[in-house]
Amino acid sequence: MALSLEITAHAVTAILAAWLGLLVISRARQTAGAPVFGFMSLLLVLWSVAIMGQRLGDNGNVHALLNVVEDFGAFLLPATTAHLAISVAVEGRRSRGATAVILAAYVVGVAAWIQTAVDPNHPILPAPPHFEPFGVPGEILGWAFIAARAAMFAAGIGWLVVAMRRADGDTARRRQLQVMLGTLALGITGGMARILPEGIGGPAWVGIGLVAAAAVLGVYAVLAQRLFAGAELTARTFRMAVIAGAGVVVYVALVASIDTTVRAAIGLDLPIVFTLAMVGTVALYQPASELVRRLLSGGDDRELTLDRLVRALGADILSGRRAESLLEPALARLVRTFDLSGAAILDERGTPVIVHGEPASSTDLPMRVPVEAISGHVAFGHKRSGLPLTPGDIELIRLVTSYVDAASRLDARHAAEADVLAELSREGGAVEAREAALAEALATHEAPARGLRVYALGPLRGEVDGEPVRQWGGAKAGSRQAEAIFAFLFDRGVRGASKDEIVELVWPDVDLDKTDAAFHRTIFGLRASLSGGRAATAGGGPIAFVNDRYVLQLGVVAWSDVAAFDELLARARATGDLDERVRLLETARALYRADAFDDCPFYGDSVHVEETRQELRERYVDLLVDLGEAYARRGDRSGASDALRRAASMTDRKLPVIVEILRALDVSHVGPVIAGPVPTPGVAG
Repeated sequence: MALSLEITAHAVTAILAAWLGLLVISRARQTAGAPVFGFMSLLLVLWSVAIMGQRLGDNGNVHALLNVVEDFGAFLLPATTAHLAISVAVEGRRSRGATAVILAAYVVGVAAWIQTAVDPNHPILPAPPHFEPFGVPGEILGWAFIAARAAMFAAGIGWLVVAMRRADGDTARRRQLQVMLGTLALGITGGMARILPEGIGGPAWVGIGLVAAAAVLGVYAVLAQRLFAGAELTARTFRMAVIAGAGVVVYVALVASIDTTVRAAIGLDLPIVFTLAMVGTVALYQPASELVRRLLSGGDDRELTLDRLVRALGADILSGRRAESLLEPALARLVRTFDLSGAAILDERGTPVIVHGEPASSTDLPMRVPVEAISGHVAFGHKRSGLPLTPGDIELIRLVTSYVDAASRLDARHAAEADVLAELSREGGAVEAREAALAEALATHEAPARGLRVYALGPLRGEVDGEPVRQWGGAKAGSRQAEAIFAFLFDRGVRGASKDEIVELVWPDVDLDKTDAAFHRTIFGLRASLSGGRAATAGGGPIAFVNDRYVLQLGVVAWSDVAAFDELLARARATGDLDERVRLLETARALYRADAFDDCPFYGDSVHVEETRQELRERYVDLLVDLGEAYARRGDRSGASDALRRAASMTDRKLPVIVEILRALDVSHVGPVIAGPVPTPGVAG
């Protein structure tokens, strides 16, 4: 009985592993974790088939080879399980630590397999006869190997737990990770039951059965790892995979049983039943699959029609996406990738349709991007770090919204034009290409920019090699004073500033005999901070002293939002492409967070900054007017009125062009736009 149960468990495991492995590799091979799942399925098939061959076969010459194959699967399965868990848990580029864990797990597994293949009479087991290299007790080495494989499983669980903490609020992502944890729990329990001695782990068939159940759950987690997959999609994918897999197992077992019975009854050693079953399978596969799909869809004819269309276009019916299930997980992925406070999809009236997290109010949004397919916008909140969205962030966000827009539009076309199969096939290919480009961009996005990056259009912030500058001065120099000097020199550019001007700005009420030491100590600390902690060179390092004036050296600032702002405005006014003009102006708009050097100590409240601040403010007003005009030319009333009203609220200049554009767009309540007080600009919305 024990042998029969073990063989049955191995047979089910082999069939399920083969089915699910081929399913994932053929239909979701670009999904993160799919290649690893395919390899794990192959190991399960080899392991189960090798054991069944040894248990049932009578050819002793083949048993040694089957034992090597069995050990290959058994020793690499823990490493592959950890690899799969980490692949599902990690979004984007894998860390060095994760790579090191995966590599170490495979090295241990391969080394153990090689030793067993070379010396099969002394395996690495707690019970004798065991492997005892260099006098190390075999029992200790055996238990250490068991502990190492348990550590591989623990590593996978650890990464999944961390990923679950990051996925707070994303229902689909949390469900996927929870199922992956359940998969690991079953697989680890079954695997450890087989690894441990039988007196501890129990009968072999129990552990094997748990491993087979883990394989079923594993396909859910892997197929749900599509870039943007909603909860409804993952549930449907899992349901269809499990039903199909279970149906294959039952069908094969039934055919094998009937074939064996018929052979014994008629005394003819020919696979008559098996041959007829294969013919029937080929003939009845299509209507049978349609019946199963109708049962799973609950008889919804519209859903069945859309499924047929997706299959006709060559897409995978298990992972074909619907726009309504796409948007929410897309927002959740964006919020996690950029560490935003939140994001929302707004309809044409500005009413939130889908919200993830806590995006800013409609008047305080750093960026929003129109999505034509849903006649609305995607609005993004602030970065939790307090820094603005960089041009690189904005381009990636536009790529995301372009994908959402394209997928939503494709879904509408499927419903409305199901007969135009050839055209929709090309559009579906374009969406898949955008998804692949987006996946690659998200995976490489985390690499920090090199050098000093300065954000002055709003509160002064700095980054060095991707890390925020928290200490502008040295250990004995005030950081606030050093920040004020840096802002002064950055704003002055090649003109620089004299010592007297700096002292008057930073130490206006300090005795002259004390300011000299404070000034030089602060300059020295600022130089060291800008040099990455290194001592200043003879030439002054990043701050030079030329003609009795202190000047920031060229090349100290690798990037600044002020320079990027000016460059984007110049490019926008030079281009003749209306869509490109809107894109450039919106990118520049997102850089302007508030008045220049808004919260900079000393310098932000001085008279020196007023000219720069007013000039940048007026340039921003001109940008908004240009943007409103561009939106008006595109027929986007919401975008035009939003930009123009914002421009009117930020200046006391008479801007009759605003009233003309709004009236041309037939926007009501035009009069109050150019009346009333002039507020302090907040984050450009």
